This record gives sequence, structure tokens and C-alpha cells, in this order.
Amino acid sequence: MSIRKRRLFPFLTLAALVLSAGCGPFGYLKKVAKDASRAVADAEAAGAEKYAPYEYWGAVSYLEQAKVMMAYSEYERSFDYGSRAKQLAEEAKQKAERREAGKMQESLDGGGGGDAAGGGAAAGEASGEASGSAGGGKAEGKVGGGISVGGGK
Repeated sequence: MSIRKRRLFPFLTLAALVLSAGCGPFGYLKKVAKDASRAVADAEAAGAEKYAPYEYWGAVSYLEQAKVMMAYSEYERSFDYGSRAKQLAEEAKQKAERREAGKMQESLDGGGGGDAAGGGAAAGEASGEASGSAGGGKAEGKVGGGISVGGGK
């Protein structure tokens, strides 16, 4: 090899190592700008804004924060926000697709949003009563109570 190639080789090796390590803005470009943004766009296309608003807007907020962190060169925090945005966007997309297909129900009467197959919300009732006296004394009492969980059925 010529002297010029020998001097250039270490610099090219270092550049390739840095680019392949995924550090700094290069990792951000793949993880946040590409993957998370695409996941949020897919969720929006699936109707997640209507059918899974909590997950959708959470994903949008996390993606926005990932971009802010990137602007401040907080790469690790940006990756974390980007990962969470992608995760929420995928959940939103799945939930929106299930609701749109009619595999999930949601009612406003407090019944919850369980699966239509029956594996949804849990319901329960409890009630109790106590009474007693203090023998020779004049203390007597009666306590009653009740609770209903799961829509008051």
C-alpha cells in the first residue's frame, strides 16, 4: 500500500466503526425518526385516534418528546422516548384494528372495554353486617354496609 492509503486507512476504519455502532444522531435517525414515526403514522392510518385515543396520543407525545431530546443532544433519552412511542403506537394500531373489526366492545354504562368473547372486565359484590351487645353494660350496636364493583349489576 502507498503511504497515503496507510494514513487514510485508520480514519476510514474509525468512521466505519462509529457509523456502525449506532451512536449519536445516527441511531436516532433509525430508531426515532424512522421506526417510531412510521409506527405512529401506521396507527393513525388504522384509525387509532378514534378507536384507541389514549395509546395514540401517548405515542404522539412520546415521539414529540423524543424529537425535543434529540434537539438537545440527549441521545439516550431520545432513544427511550422513541422506543416508548413506537410501543404505544403499535398497541394503538392493534387496538384500533380489533375495535374496527368488532372483536372488542366498549360501552359507556361502566361495563368496561373487554373482549366480546367474554374475557373482559371483572365484577363483584360484597356486603356485610355486624351486631352485638356488651353484656351487662348498655352498649349495643349494629353496622351494615355494602359495595358493588363492575357497573353496579
